[in-house]
This record gives sequence, C-alpha cells and structure tokens, in this order.
Amino acid sequence: MDEHSGHGSGHSMHEASICNMNMLLNWQIENTCVVFRWWHISGPASMMISCIIIFLIAASYEWMRAYSTRVDHQWHQEQEENVVYAYQHKKLSKRKELIRSMTYAILVGISFWLMLVFMTYNGYLMMATVLGAGFGHYFFGNSMNKSIQCH
Repeated sequence: MDEHSGHGSGHSMHEASICNMNMLLNWQIENTCVVFRWWHISGPASMMISCIIIFLIAASYEWMRAYSTRVDHQWHQEQEENVVYAYQHKKLSKRKELIRSMTYAILVGISFWLMLVFMTYNGYLMMATVLGAGFGHYFFGNSMNKSIQCH
C-alpha cells in the first residue's frame, strides 16, 4: 500500500517541516534543523541567516572565554598585590566564585550547544562554527590557551 495515496504530489503540509537527520557529511540546505525543531532551515536565505547566527555565537563564545580568563587573572593579581584586599577576600571570594562558576556553566552550555550544531554534519553549519571560533580567537583570545573546549 502506498503511504502517499490521496496526497496528490506525495507531499503533505506535515512533510514540509520535517527535520532530516544525517550521520554523514552533507551540504543539504532544505529540511535541516539546528538543534531545535523550531530552528528549521528551509532554503538558502534561512541557511545564510543560520550560518551568520552560528558564526556570531562561536565568536562570542571565544570572547566570553577570553574575557573570563582576563578577569580571573586580574582578580588573582589584585589579591597578590593588595594586603587589604587579601584581608577582605573572604567577603569578595564567595561573590567572585559565584560569578566564575556561572560564567563557566554558561561556557560549558555554549560549547555543548556548538558541538550539537557540529553534529548535524552539515558542512555549512560546521564551517560557520569553525570560522566563528577562529574569528573570535583571532580578535579576542589570541594570547589564550589554544585547547579545544568541547566537554
């Protein structure tokens, strides 16, 4: 029995929003979903917009990682240079540790999300991720540790 009988061309409205899952490198533009079903790429324009957004997220991740490292370094320098600061450290420590922990959690979340984008195996999305990370590292974190941050 034909599943598409009575559907005319064989495509229903339900099929128009399908998310294809690929386990091989692909360059598919239509019916690609980026992590969520609602982020559905339906053509060249939405692919371009998605690539720009992913590029910006990857670059922002590198900015946030570099900023976090600089702030952490600054806090440690202040602690070593200022005796009064060392005395007050107990009051400031919990607040700063909370900020550091929240920043770390956000960075882990973004890195996992970027990994999931990469796992679409879509060449365009993969390139946007890598190029955004490279751009961000070049402009924001070129003096940082160059280790891969996927957890």
